[in-house]
Amino acid sequence: MEHNRPPQRRGKQQQQDPLKVLLIVLLLACFILLGVYLLRDNTPAPADTGATTAAQTRPPRTEPTKTSAPPNTEAHKTEPATAAPTTAAPTTTETTPADESWKLVLVNADHPLPEGFTVGLKELRNGHHVDERIYPELQQMFDDARAAGIYPLINESFRTAERQQEIMDSYIARYEAQDMSHEEAVKKARSLVALPGTSEHQLGLALDIIAEYDADSTATWQWLKENSWRYGFILRYPADKVDVTGIDYEPWHFRYVGKAAAEEITERGLCLEEYLNK
Repeated sequence: MEHNRPPQRRGKQQQQDPLKVLLIVLLLACFILLGVYLLRDNTPAPADTGATTAAQTRPPRTEPTKTSAPPNTEAHKTEPATAAPTTAAPTTTETTPADESWKLVLVNADHPLPEGFTVGLKELRNGHHVDERIYPELQQMFDDARAAGIYPLINESFRTAERQQEIMDSYIARYEAQDMSHEEAVKKARSLVALPGTSEHQLGLALDIIAEYDADSTATWQWLKENSWRYGFILRYPADKVDVTGIDYEPWHFRYVGKAAAEEITERGLCLEEYLNK
């Protein structure tokens, strides 16, 4: 009976061995999984190789830059501050009258031509020139004179300083030829011709006028004396004003001064010097 017990123990032992193996396998599996988990958390990140990814190429987000709007745009418009209503006094716009001082520039022996004086010229027939601003009135005066049977002709108009000197020299030579001394010839010439820089002809506002078809210009001068003021012209050197103007009577010499001044000068019997010193 004792010889049959060992086989029974061996069979029981064989039944327990698979359970041990399974338990060991399970334990090993647990250790392996735990080891893998620990190894994954402790693995260092790969070194930078220079390769870029979509996340790396995306530009970093920045705040938009605030720019100022250009002047005179809606961005610069602001609502006006609210204030209590007020009653403003009515405003008037004053217009500055056009400068007409050029019409009354005084040029004589005591009042030389203004320094740096220039003038815009209008060319007439026969090569004469006048200040372009007086041309409309001058043309109207000549048209009306012709309509009245008077035919005026311009004999002298604008002169340069050089031309004025030539005229002065010719008068001096003429009087010296009449046996006058040089001093006497100069004095006589200066009573008739202004020195360069002191002649109204350099203004472009003065004209010497004669008759076009009649050697006797008396009728022409008389018509101009009576009517030239209507167009802004005056007889510049009257016979009774020689002591004021310093120039002998010249019935042919007319000067533009503007219609308002010409009318007053004619009505009151003045010369330009007296009118400006009134």
